[in-house]
Amino acid sequence: MFILIVGGGKVGSYLTRALIEAGHEVVVIEKNERKARMLERLIDRQVAVVGDGCDPIVLESAGIARADVVVADTGDDEDNLVVALLTKKKSKARCIARVNNPRNRQIFESLDPADPVTVISSTEIILDVLREYVNAASNAAPIETLHLFSEGHLRLVKIGVPPQSPLAGKRLSDVRFPHGSVVVAIDRAESDFEVPTGDTVLQGGDEIIAIVKSGAAERMCELLTAPV
Repeated sequence: MFILIVGGGKVGSYLTRALIEAGHEVVVIEKNERKARMLERLIDRQVAVVGDGCDPIVLESAGIARADVVVADTGDDEDNLVVALLTKKKSKARCIARVNNPRNRQIFESLDPADPVTVISSTEIILDVLREYVNAASNAAPIETLHLFSEGHLRLVKIGVPPQSPLAGKRLSDVRFPHGSVVVAIDRAESDFEVPTGDTVLQGGDEIIAIVKSGAAERMCELLTAPV
C-alpha cells in the first residue's frame, strides 16, 4: 500500500517508521528541510519531499494520484483541511486528517458525506480517557479502553466488577446490560479468558470485555455498582 503523509513532525516520523516496518511504501511531505532530513536519518531511508503539502504541484510530485491513503498530519487544522480537499480532488485515496481543535471536526466530516474523511482528534481521545477515570472514581468500577472503532464511536473496553457488585453471582442472561453494549469475554483472575454464554456467572473481581457505543460503558459501570 502506498501512503502519503503530509507533516514530518514527531507523530509523522513514528508513523512513517512503523508503516515502513510493516512493508508499506511511504512518502512524507515536510516543508521544513531540517525536519525532513532528521526524519530520513531516523528512518535511514530517503522518504521525504521538501515542500508545502498545501501546494497541488508538491502533492502531485509526491504521487498523490496513485496514493491509497493520504494522512494530513500537520499541526495546523487549516493546512490539514486544504490537504483533505486536494486529496478529494486529485485522487481516490482514503483521507485521514488530524484535528487539533475538536470544534473543527464537523468541517472535515462534512467535506464528502459519501466518502467521509477519517478524523483523529487527540484532544477528544485524551478527554475520553479523563472522563473514564472520573467515572471510574465515582463508580468504583474501572474502565479501560482497549481499542477504538468507527472513529471512536465504538470502543472495546475492559470494565472491572467490584467485589461487592450487586451483579456478582448472577448469570449473564439474567442481567439487562445497557443498550449499545455487547459482552464478548470475561477476564477472570488465575484463569484464561472465557468466551461467555448466558449461563456464565459473574464474580466479584472479574473484568468484563465488551464492545460499547458512546455512553454505554458508563451506564454499565452504574449497573455494576448500583445498590440492590
